[in-house]
Amino acid sequence: MTRLRSPAFWILPLITGIGLAVRLWGIDFGLPHVLARPDELLILSAVIKMHDGRANPGFFDYPGLYMYLVAGLYALYYGGGRLLGGPATPAAFVKNFYEHWEPYFLIPRVFGAVLGAATIAIVHGIGRAVLSRSASWLAALFTALAFLHVRDSHYATTDVTMTFFVMGALLATLHVYNGRAARDAWLAGALAGCAVSAKYNAVFIVLPMAVVEALHAWDHRRDWRRMLRETHIVRMATASALIFGLTNPYLFLDFTHALNDLRVLQASTGGGMTPPEMLGRGWTYHLPYSLWHGLGAPLLAAGLAGMLLMAVRLPRLAAIFGAFPLAYYAAAGAGHNVFVRYMIPVVPFLCIFAGYAVSELAGYVARWRLRGREPLLAGVLGLAVIAPSAVKVARFDYLLAQEDNRLVAARWVHTQVPADSLIFMSGNLYGRPQLERGPVRKYRYLDYDYGADTFTLNRRPTPEQPDWIIVQRSGIPYSHIAPRVVKLLETDYSVVHTLSAADLTEQNFYDIQDGFYAAFGSFRGVRRFGPNFEIYRRRATSPAR
Repeated sequence: MTRLRSPAFWILPLITGIGLAVRLWGIDFGLPHVLARPDELLILSAVIKMHDGRANPGFFDYPGLYMYLVAGLYALYYGGGRLLGGPATPAAFVKNFYEHWEPYFLIPRVFGAVLGAATIAIVHGIGRAVLSRSASWLAALFTALAFLHVRDSHYATTDVTMTFFVMGALLATLHVYNGRAARDAWLAGALAGCAVSAKYNAVFIVLPMAVVEALHAWDHRRDWRRMLRETHIVRMATASALIFGLTNPYLFLDFTHALNDLRVLQASTGGGMTPPEMLGRGWTYHLPYSLWHGLGAPLLAAGLAGMLLMAVRLPRLAAIFGAFPLAYYAAAGAGHNVFVRYMIPVVPFLCIFAGYAVSELAGYVARWRLRGREPLLAGVLGLAVIAPSAVKVARFDYLLAQEDNRLVAARWVHTQVPADSLIFMSGNLYGRPQLERGPVRKYRYLDYDYGADTFTLNRRPTPEQPDWIIVQRSGIPYSHIAPRVVKLLETDYSVVHTLSAADLTEQNFYDIQDGFYAAFGSFRGVRRFGPNFEIYRRRATSPAR
């Protein structure tokens, strides 16, 4: 009862609650537009097929654990829905996905937000295991409001789930470091297997385990029998391999398909989604862009300073904490795919280093000037460090909660454009308004063959000219439009409506490769997410060409 009355008892629940709130704010963004966040539909389409009798995900860009976890959540939703009059058969449940997909997206999004918030508590536990109380609270606070981690905790994708398991494995590994209990070694290995089974590049979580076992071996280097008897490396490796194998059976049963997918993935990662000279390699991109904008300058600086300070003062802990993020950064930076989400698993490590740095600074200043005020000073410094990121989180969540401009455009088209009209939409698929829902189509659509410089209908060249043209413009370089179409707009069409989501003259930084139409670095002039649109109608006197 005394602990419950203590203000300190409520600090972690308060921080975690704030972290969960900012991850749930705007969680229904974009819906019912299913391409608002690239990769969500790709992953969830594989998951829903499992409820149609196909346990094989059918693609291996990602390992299986995340998809099986979401499939389990879908099973609970299906079972609960049956009791309340929902789809009565698996076939009906699958059919419902393609007609009423909002809950199918919200379920894994909320799941990701919860795991993102749970990571805050794990980070606190890591700090408490080997650092001071103030350092652990600060690390939790920094993780709760780290912009990149908050942003991606809204999405039905694998990165935040993988990071949750990475940090869980690290916490168990630190318990092995402190207590050498076999159960902690089994748990560390199992969680590491889960991490790799959520995303392949989490494999570097084996490095902190190896460091812990290497340090133990060094301490007992004069007694090699004891060193071998007490090592946990076999337990960790066995648990990791078992969990990975059990959660990825089709990686082995469908090996030829899996190997082909992995080769394609490797080629894509090395070559990049954009021309190599456009963004460069990850080594030179992620620090000044992904992490600078994803954490904010003060938090990133504190994290790097904390890493150096720990290397000097606590070299053993620095080796354990630094093994994963340094190796992961080196590997992620080797290719020309530079999605900012690649840095998500690095974020909690930098938050731990930052918590350590700020706590040590507060302790130094308190001993010099403000004796007895160290916790207060640490809190004030911590709030100053996290403030830029927290402001960005609030602004991002507010904009995410606004109606996406693609939804605004779709609603206007449905009310103003007659059924069976022939429509052409320029730019990237992810930036286009989603005008159809269900199997019956209201409109007909033209595409464009840039090689042949002509419109196509049902993938065949056509002399027909669209009745309506919807032009998208955005801050990412995917809003392409053919010169011939530009000329047609000038001669045969009139703009009848414009929908502005952002002032494109502002130099906001975007996560270019991911095709997510939301600014990342700043939000100057942004009113809502999604591209700007110009909607053109063919003049009555203009003949079809």
